[in-house]
Amino acid sequence: MNIPSISEFNYSLPSKQIASHPLNKRDSSKLMYLNITSSILYDKKFLDVSNFLKKGDLIILNDTRVIPGRLFARKETGGVVEILFHKYISKNSFRAIFSSSKPLKLNSKIFYEEEGFFIIVAINDNYVDLAVPPNKEIINILKEFGVIPLPKYIKRPTSAEDKERYQTIYASKDGSIAAPTAGLHFTKNIINKLINMGIQIHFLTLHVTYNTFKPIIIDDYSRHKIGKEFFMVKKSLFDKIKKTKSKGNKVISVGTTVARTLEYCYLQNINKDFEGYVDLYITPGFKFNVIDSLLTNFHLPKSSLLLLVCAFAGKKKILNAYEHAVKNNYRFYSYGDCMLIDK
Repeated sequence: MNIPSISEFNYSLPSKQIASHPLNKRDSSKLMYLNITSSILYDKKFLDVSNFLKKGDLIILNDTRVIPGRLFARKETGGVVEILFHKYISKNSFRAIFSSSKPLKLNSKIFYEEEGFFIIVAINDNYVDLAVPPNKEIINILKEFGVIPLPKYIKRPTSAEDKERYQTIYASKDGSIAAPTAGLHFTKNIINKLINMGIQIHFLTLHVTYNTFKPIIIDDYSRHKIGKEFFMVKKSLFDKIKKTKSKGNKVISVGTTVARTLEYCYLQNINKDFEGYVDLYITPGFKFNVIDSLLTNFHLPKSSLLLLVCAFAGKKKILNAYEHAVKNNYRFYSYGDCMLIDK
């Protein structure tokens, strides 16, 4: 019996190809087109994306909005605590991932400003539950004192530019600590062009948490715990998917977050207005039932996101495509280029 090994999903990437800044124009990023049936591969620009779509196709986007969810607070003893938003508990309490040189103490205060503070109400492993007085709201505190939580591989401070560019142009629902990066390439002009072509645009919401990027630390990746993330969908989306497929058109998932949500809904027989938590862990061998194409950025080696992409297109095809991307100077990760994977 072969034990699944994450080490098989590795590749070499020169650090210079990790995109640390966005391009001047969103839609000037490179687009690799990969057809997994014919093995055709093209090097294009995202401006060309409409060439691979046709009237009646359905594009599904994640309209979550990144909040300034990273905050540096001060313990009563003076030590610094780094907090990363995880999820709301109520409007004046939330769960966070934390980093501190010394253990936190239950019921103690950590200050986000001279007078303003959180009360530590629970500690569980590297998660901490924090609360503020009833007259305060967590989202307002984060928007005033927090910063946009760029990924750790971007080795620079968050800038004013990131407030706009680490956000899709259609982001509308606060709640993520990371952008659904496949959507960062879209502009109003691109979306209008697609609509004028008769291509349908629809949205769902999945709030991205640390769970999406949590490192796989055991070689047997089947034992990795993917965790849960909150999502919201509308019945109208399922109606559009059914109608699109009945006409022989394609459902295009913009990003892995959309793919996970749609496939989870199919497996759970969700086809109405719904709010809940998705915990679907997609690895090679998974059968996709909803999406026909996947637009996605290039992901970290040995990550759950790379496993999902390999599940959709096949490990060999994806690793070969990544090798091509490295050789042809594609830019990788959140601010990087993208690929459209088609059946």
